[in-house]
Amino acid sequence: MRDKRLGRTLAIGIAALAVFNTVSSLSMPIADRRPSLGMTLAVAVALVAHSTVYWFSDRLRERLTVAGYLAIQATLVFLVGLTGTIVPVVLTLYVALTVEAIVVAESQWGTMAITTGAIVLLGASAAFAWGVYRAATVGLLLAVVGVLAHAVAALVRRDAPDPQSAPARPGAEEAANIRQVPAPAEVDFDRRDLARLTAREREVLRSLTSGARTIEIAEQLDIAERTVKAHLANIYQKLGVDSRTAAVAMALQRDSSTDNAASDGVPPANRTS
Repeated sequence: MRDKRLGRTLAIGIAALAVFNTVSSLSMPIADRRPSLGMTLAVAVALVAHSTVYWFSDRLRERLTVAGYLAIQATLVFLVGLTGTIVPVVLTLYVALTVEAIVVAESQWGTMAITTGAIVLLGASAAFAWGVYRAATVGLLLAVVGVLAHAVAALVRRDAPDPQSAPARPGAEEAANIRQVPAPAEVDFDRRDLARLTAREREVLRSLTSGARTIEIAEQLDIAERTVKAHLANIYQKLGVDSRTAAVAMALQRDSSTDNAASDGVPPANRTS
């Protein structure tokens, strides 16, 4: 999945950045410019934490929502900026976070809103650590990155195929490679036996009723396959079943009083005891 691969890639890059920044700080030949050991270790810990959050980004976004996940990342980057770490390192952190935020939250907040928020955050930390001139300079660079990212996103959207202009019927060769997945069935989650399911478990169960496989459910909900399997295990436990077939059967099961009323041809509300 694209978002997960991006998070893992950024995690590896930030981890490498932490190693090289630590070595560079400890080996600085000019004693007056060499940061203290405590500050060097603090920056290293913050960068490692930043990298770890990137690595588990898909799980954290699912548990904390996108806003909560990005708030954690923004806090870590802001703290690194306050330490006075060299401009290239801090700017790289902000650029990476801005790009990821655009990827995972563009449809929710918009590219320019995300970029503006990153610039304000960077400007605040840079003004405190470096002064107004450097803050304005790095803010300008980040603004350029944001404009370019916005332009690239617009080009990608323009070049993407328009679903309305796509042919209504695929060719025979294309049709053979397309697995037709029926639409999910209507499930009454207000029933007592289904009310215990969480919002995500309900989405998984609804997809399950269409016959979707684990990998297809993961793609539909933009989560990892192992996360889908964990949700399925929880669903089985809460419903008291041990298979997909049994879970679907219970999801599609109608209320017994409704079925009896329908068989009598009398609406449940008009039945007398």
